[in-house]
Amino acid sequence: MGFKYIWKQKEANFGPPVETEVSGGTHISCENILKFKDKFVALRRPEAIPEHEIPQKALDSGKPHLYFVHGLPRWGEELEMYIKRVVKDQTGVNVKSYKVLDLQMEVYKDTNQWAWTPLLLVKLNSLPKAGRYGNEITEVVQFTRKDVPQDFGWWEKEELEEFIDKHSI
Repeated sequence: MGFKYIWKQKEANFGPPVETEVSGGTHISCENILKFKDKFVALRRPEAIPEHEIPQKALDSGKPHLYFVHGLPRWGEELEMYIKRVVKDQTGVNVKSYKVLDLQMEVYKDTNQWAWTPLLLVKLNSLPKAGRYGNEITEVVQFTRKDVPQDFGWWEKEELEEFIDKHSI
């Protein structure tokens, strides 16, 4: 008879995929930090990240904010398959290479969702162009560590600067 594990300490145990968030559930969504050549790439999107809510600070400002590529892997999808799919879907360009940088884990107070967020550095084969990729991109912004923009939807400027420094990217 095979070994049967019994969860006694609320260890992570995932059931089959469901269509909506479940209070007390878990989701995995990757933050894909984009780079083309030696510059970071952010996308100005009036409707935020496709299939995602608009952050409160973007709503409050009334202006489109900047975003990286962000999304949920599909059940059974391997990491490379996920990255190639979501980057192509949200930017229209292909992936040159990628690297896993970090993993954040937190419980969202408002939804009681345990969020796992791998943070990935994704190097692009070409620079995205404004257009419709899941939703509208009105501007493609390139920047370096020395000139990180203020108007990201989900990142604070100082937070992104610290992340770049921490990972020497």
